Amino acid sequence: MNELLSEVIRIRVTPSHAARLGEAAALSGLSLSNYVRRCLVADDTLQEELTLLRQIVADLGQLRDTRLAAVETVHLVRAMAKPEQIDLARQNLQRSR
Repeated sequence: MNELLSEVIRIRVTPSHAARLGEAAALSGLSLSNYVRRCLVADDTLQEELTLLRQIVADLGQLRDTRLAAVETVHLVRAMAKPEQIDLARQNLQRSR
């Protein structure tokens, strides 16, 4: 979606910041306006990626808890199962692979 660039935003920066932005824009081969616009878009993208990463980390924590619960369940079942039942379960697992 390419919207028309019609809005103008004026901001104040220090002379040293303006110089750094100008140098970075020149090194990138972009106009100052395009460079700053890309920085803003990159910041939005970074925020979205950080939000997704935080969700993934939270999901991994839940997965870890789920995995530990599954391992504990396996240990309990094995403690209660007869050896032939364990062997049968292993055979069924091998067939399903």
